[in-house]
Amino acid sequence: MKRLSVFILLILCLVGQLSANPYSGDVSLVIIDAGHGGGDPGAMANGLVEKDLTLSICQHLQSELVKRGYKTMMTREGDTFLELQERCDIANGADFDISGYPVFISIHINSAQSTSASGFEVYTRKADRRIAMLSPQTSDKLALKYSSYTNAQLNLYESTVSTRLAQYICNEFSQAFPSVPMRGVKSEEFWVLNATWMPSVLVEVGFISNATEADRMASASFQQDLAKAIADAVDSL
Repeated sequence: MKRLSVFILLILCLVGQLSANPYSGDVSLVIIDAGHGGGDPGAMANGLVEKDLTLSICQHLQSELVKRGYKTMMTREGDTFLELQERCDIANGADFDISGYPVFISIHINSAQSTSASGFEVYTRKADRRIAMLSPQTSDKLALKYSSYTNAQLNLYESTVSTRLAQYICNEFSQAFPSVPMRGVKSEEFWVLNATWMPSVLVEVGFISNATEADRMASASFQQDLAKAIADAVDSL
């Protein structure tokens, strides 16, 4: 009987460990990544440049999140070039409140050969892609908070929260801009998603190659409403 009780206790402990989400609690830091920059302009069409649009959108997003009480960090605050790994290193080395967890949101603008291509979409990393949990850039707080979890556990939970955030962003965007085509949540081998240590999404706001979407994305009112939609999604986590 005693042996059975010990066995049951061990099972309960194991179940508790497996069910304890390391990305639970409140979002305590939002890392905002403006795609491209400096000598890397990104996509260009209709008199617009991706690097300028992404920075402006990210500035609106940071302002909205700060207004709501979130701690934020920008990977770039001006027209500067960063290697993809540098962006990940900034995120992985960031300071955050250990009672919560950080999230990473990268903003990009789409482009296509067809000028009729349109719509909004959000990417997460592919489910079979395993992120590396430790690197020289990993902050002490990240290492401390997640050191008791296996890579398999962290990848499972990270993927779950990333997908949830991506879906929330799509939902909020559709409510704010019902006339814009919704391309939904997708997964892809993007470096900034594969090499960040926290729930991460990459947002493709619209197509710069589409004149109507280009005009819309250049609008300050659209950028502000988009910032509110993404912030609402973060609130929902």
